[in-house]
Amino acid sequence: MGGFIAASEGRRYVYDLLSRLYAREVDEGLLGGLIDAAEDGSLAARFEALAELDERVGKGIDMILDYLRTAAKRDRKEVILELAADYASLFLGIKGTPPHPSESAYMSAGHLIYQEQRDDVLGIYRDMGVDKVKEFTEPEDHVAVELSFMSYLIGRTVEEVEKGNLGEARRLMGIQGRFLDEHLLKWLHELAKDVEENADVDFYRGLAYLTDGFVSLDGLSLKELASMLENYTPDRSRLKS
Repeated sequence: MGGFIAASEGRRYVYDLLSRLYAREVDEGLLGGLIDAAEDGSLAARFEALAELDERVGKGIDMILDYLRTAAKRDRKEVILELAADYASLFLGIKGTPPHPSESAYMSAGHLIYQEQRDDVLGIYRDMGVDKVKEFTEPEDHVAVELSFMSYLIGRTVEEVEKGNLGEARRLMGIQGRFLDEHLLKWLHELAKDVEENADVDFYRGLAYLTDGFVSLDGLSLKELASMLENYTPDRSRLKS
């Protein structure tokens, strides 16, 4: 089952990274970590296999890496200000376009926030016993929250597999698939397209390509991962207590 767990942990890493980048501006600590990962090759390695499967992932990570390598030679404060300005224009409504990065803004009839799409995902979160942190004041169908919820579901699934609770792991895989199909995959492509067209720096343009490609690819990969669970018989002598 190592293949399933390794694949799940890789998926969770990407969802966590994407969620953080949409949640708020890049700060000094995150920028430094990303630059280090770009220079030592670890960031590229994380996405190598995915880039071979989807050209949008490859294009996106290449744009991000190129930006980070150039940023390494610049004043960090200048880079942070540049990224903050682009983040504000893209995701805080400074220019008015693109729309608010939430499912309601893209999917509701009036393109308003806090519509039925927000209520739907809020109900799903509560059914799972979770909610967004109070410090994050954006609506529950904000892209960062939906991506974070996918990370949570993946983590829960891995925990159940490691305990040998394959029935619960399969149920959680089903929730992952439905959440992708009924929510993220319905609107993320349009958000990504808007970011690609409106971003001033390649970091966020690359993020858009990466997000679009990865989430689409992840939706396709779930069938294979679910099949791995269906055909797995745990060795109970090695299960965690």
